[in-house]
Amino acid sequence: MRIRIVTPVVPRRVEGESEKEREDRRRQREEERRRLFGLCPGTYVEFVSIEKGPTSVECRYDEMLAIPEIVKKIREAEYDGCDAAVVNGFVDLGVRVGRELVDIPVIGPGESSMLVASSLCDRFSIVTMVRSFVPLVERNAMECRMTEKLVSIRAIEVPVLELREDLDKTVSILANEGRKAVEEDGAQVVILGCTGMTGMASKVSERSGITVIDPLPAAVKMAESLVRLGLSHSRLAYMTPPEKDRYL
Repeated sequence: MRIRIVTPVVPRRVEGESEKEREDRRRQREEERRRLFGLCPGTYVEFVSIEKGPTSVECRYDEMLAIPEIVKKIREAEYDGCDAAVVNGFVDLGVRVGRELVDIPVIGPGESSMLVASSLCDRFSIVTMVRSFVPLVERNAMECRMTEKLVSIRAIEVPVLELREDLDKTVSILANEGRKAVEEDGAQVVILGCTGMTGMASKVSERSGITVIDPLPAAVKMAESLVRLGLSHSRLAYMTPPEKDRYL
């Protein structure tokens, strides 16, 4: 089984970093993520990024720039023989559009993590990075029919590209907001609301004593499960677009 993970941003270039250093950093990050996924034998994940668009997604403008390129990558995944595609962005950018265009499962971390949370508790919260991202999270929750169980969305005000500059500090802030979500909002489970936080869930859980869901591993495991079950999205829900001229 091949699952292609589409990252909806253009990889950032670090000043003074050589091409080899950049490639080594990318490979190390990908290997770290593979270890988190807990894949079954015979399941392989591969990563691609869009070539045009933002370096992070934190608002509607970033989303608008990224979606056309994401959809292209989803179509390429099916053409290349992949069994499923996962969009590596918490608000499921391009996921519903992609489902109209391909037959393989197209999975988003936001929907996947909320489905997991809803099976574990009655009320959950999402802790994300910046306030400008909150409206996108709210809209995705509404589209996923998850607003009844979502009690709050909290932002730690740390931009995506700064989340890993001081990992210990970020984990501490997330743990603190997670505790507030439980104590003040009534949440029973917390979801990390950004795939830039991938790998932090266990540390946040240890510090806060809360059940914390990591959205990207949840999405990859859901994709793997659907492929093994021989299931994909319904064409009654995601109809194939009608044939007509489109000037792109």
